[in-house]
Amino acid sequence: MRPIGGGDVGHFLDIACTPDEALKTAITALLAEGAGVEGRLVKLTWAGNYEVTNPAATDIPDGQIITCEKDSYNGYILGVRLFHYKDQNDKHHTPVAIKTLKYSGPLSLHNSVVTTGTAWEAVANGTTGGWGAVIAKNTSAGTVDVLC
Repeated sequence: MRPIGGGDVGHFLDIACTPDEALKTAITALLAEGAGVEGRLVKLTWAGNYEVTNPAATDIPDGQIITCEKDSYNGYILGVRLFHYKDQNDKHHTPVAIKTLKYSGPLSLHNSVVTTGTAWEAVANGTTGGWGAVIAKNTSAGTVDVLC
């Protein structure tokens, strides 16, 4: 039997994320105070690829910072243990993977996806009947990364 408080158990989705401006400011202040960043809870913003922010007091957190590294481009790169996300239809999910897929037509971050076209090669906005949630979009490559 595992002792209570012995740490995380199971398989989690650990991903690299960037902080939004509010979280970047908070991290800079925490580091200046000598406080740790690891262990802080975060929420997906759906405003930028793999972007997280500090959650409000009553928000359901989407993940926890497990590493924090300075980055000259984004300010910080955060290792985030993602354990929750809410899709565009307000349904809650436990993420297990990220799948990169081709997309067709208008598709935004946070959209769920469905197959589009008759060649079965791409996805489009799933509106009320889709699957997963787009966490990143690469318009140059014509692909999206979908949380599932």
